[in-house]
Amino acid sequence: MSTTVIPPVALPAPVSTSTAPAIRPVTTTRVRRFLGYTVRSYLGAIRNVPFVAFLIALPTGLYLFYASMYGNQTTNSGVNVSALMMVTMAAYGGLGAALSAGNAIQQERGSGWFRQLALTAMAPLDVMVAKVLVAVAMMVPALGAVFIAGAAKGVTLTPAEWASCFGLLLAALAPMVILGLALGLWFKPQAASAGSTLLTLMLSMLGGLWFPLDMMPDAMQTVGKLLPSYWAGQLGLWPILGGGFPWQGVGVIAAWTVALIALGVVGYRRAVRSSRR
Repeated sequence: MSTTVIPPVALPAPVSTSTAPAIRPVTTTRVRRFLGYTVRSYLGAIRNVPFVAFLIALPTGLYLFYASMYGNQTTNSGVNVSALMMVTMAAYGGLGAALSAGNAIQQERGSGWFRQLALTAMAPLDVMVAKVLVAVAMMVPALGAVFIAGAAKGVTLTPAEWASCFGLLLAALAPMVILGLALGLWFKPQAASAGSTLLTLMLSMLGGLWFPLDMMPDAMQTVGKLLPSYWAGQLGLWPILGGGFPWQGVGVIAAWTVALIALGVVGYRRAVRSSRR
């Protein structure tokens, strides 16, 4: 009795249904492209001399004004008020510099350069990381100018305290750059600029950067302790005030960072789609 042998049938390869973009490998070309774009973006930012001067002059001027009135006072624990105001005014200046990151995005969108970037081989992640690095670099003079003014007003700290205050402020305010970028991606130039200014004022006021949070009503204090601006100030003050490290603030800032990254990713995709029309 003969039997029929059925040849094996090759099964088709499984088809992926994922719509997520492939992760681009890190190559020498990609790194060179990223560094070139970052340097060009930074040089373009510092060439805007009036804007850079404003970032430095406003918080420094406010600090010198308040320090002249209240700087000679001390807290109940013996801490000089001028040192505390130096940190909070530096936080205010750094916050303004961080949120101004959206201005660069708006300029690129208005000039058509953002559309060109979307059509090139530049990875979206590289574009956003470059913008964050440039904005963080712009925060350095905003913080440093207030610290220099504080030293001129007689604030005396150890080298470790100076470095810790500066480093903690810079790290705590860096996530606010993502908020500035999100504003630039989601809104039109006029709305983004107004929103950046309004947010800087609100986060500074409600976050206790202009005057202590405990002077506010209880409800406003509760809101203030949910804001990253408040905890940025507290982290910057910790080397001076001492006590337990404000880990709660680290958690609040981390939560804001995750939410802002998600908002920025959606905003970037939306901006790319609109620029290709």
